[in-house]
Amino acid sequence: MIVTKLKDKRTRELQRKLKIGSDIEIATQVLADLRAEYGEIVFADGDFYWWEGTHWQAVHNETLQLAVHRYDGATYPTARGNSVVRLNRARVDSVLNQAAPIVAQRDFFAQSPMGINCASGFIKFGDDGDPSLVPHDPEYRCRHVLPGHWRPGTDPQPPPDSVLYKLLDGVFRDDDADEKRALLAEIAGAAATGYATKLRSPKAAILKGERAENGKSEVLNVLRSVLPPCVVASVTATQMGDEKYLVKLRGKLLNAADELSNTAIASERFKAVVTGEPISARDVYHSSVDFRAVAQHVYATNTLPTFAGGIDRGVKRRVVLIPFNRVIPLAEQIRNIGLLIAEEEPDLLLAWAVGGAQRLIHQRDFTVPPSSEKALQQWLYTADPVLAWTLARVRSLPDYLSVDDRTTWKKSGDAHAHFTEWALANGFRKDTLPAVNGFVQRLEAHVPDARVKHTKTGNWITGISIRVTEDFPDDEEC
Repeated sequence: MIVTKLKDKRTRELQRKLKIGSDIEIATQVLADLRAEYGEIVFADGDFYWWEGTHWQAVHNETLQLAVHRYDGATYPTARGNSVVRLNRARVDSVLNQAAPIVAQRDFFAQSPMGINCASGFIKFGDDGDPSLVPHDPEYRCRHVLPGHWRPGTDPQPPPDSVLYKLLDGVFRDDDADEKRALLAEIAGAAATGYATKLRSPKAAILKGERAENGKSEVLNVLRSVLPPCVVASVTATQMGDEKYLVKLRGKLLNAADELSNTAIASERFKAVVTGEPISARDVYHSSVDFRAVAQHVYATNTLPTFAGGIDRGVKRRVVLIPFNRVIPLAEQIRNIGLLIAEEEPDLLLAWAVGGAQRLIHQRDFTVPPSSEKALQQWLYTADPVLAWTLARVRSLPDYLSVDDRTTWKKSGDAHAHFTEWALANGFRKDTLPAVNGFVQRLEAHVPDARVKHTKTGNWITGISIRVTEDFPDDEEC
């Protein structure tokens, strides 16, 4: 009896609210109901959000659907008398689609100030990187809370008796350890602050170790543990070409995958995602969503892949390679050390990330260890035969030679033949070598002074000299 009376009361309320019974009117009323229950409602990055008190929380789809369900059976006046709202799945989706633009705020979260939302409050960073702590506020537009606590003046370096110190010391001992530890802290800081795509040169980090028990998987677990799971994705570089995987990066601050790729990577999509350019993606059975990926990307791998279309200068600027060269002795190993750090030392982990963020913001770029630069050059050389050939055999014309001097021009086909001969002699597989058109495009990408001139006698390459041996500059020019 009580249930019937409550239902009748709700029906009478709905009858007073609805005037025409359209999806737009119902959407407006649903938003009013949600505001009364949750406060301000915002639609951004494909989801509805409300302020939870410490951060902006996405409204569950079930909650949205139930808010619309309340209007099933509501009446509204027509010329022939009252009509009744009849909802089905399609109409519920239609109402929610109409609600989205009413409260949409484009780039709502992209315009958030930089900082770290933790259990203690919001950690702000000055232009010089100095951190300070202020209370939580909806204007900071955070979508998560880090579990650790932090106070101004906290030492960012983990003490020697901590588990975090044992991991960072163990994996890089007898290496350029200080620079590598600094780089890892900066990567953690970039993810925690959402600063990754705001750097002068955003970079994906690749943890490379060919041998087992080198600690890279545990380091990856530590980086994941800096943030709550709701803002961590695991999308490989190859999966970025698939919309249903790409959409998983929406709203994420860290993308940490245990593999980089098992096939060639689409370089243009990879660069767009790493640098935070606008992209469009959609999940299965859902509409397309436009958003900017802001995640810091980190991959662990045993072998390095190739890039479809070669590695241009843009790709080179978008990766930092971290070699893991030391095998951790059995006596030093701690089982599941990465997860143990997250469980036992969340405050140390947060302080470590804050220190990395402070340095990163001050530098506006990552610390790149010498071993990382060397490893990257070796990878680029082996992954792109055209790049390897240009490094070995190609130079820009000296200043005293004019690019208009036709005696310096090279036939595209002849240059391609020279490249092919060199590549096969140096161990590159024939099926990995580009045809002449692709070769010319890659050559122009790698050598800024190289240009193609189209004439009646064929296609010519200008602005470069090609040597028949690699002993610059005394050998004979080709």
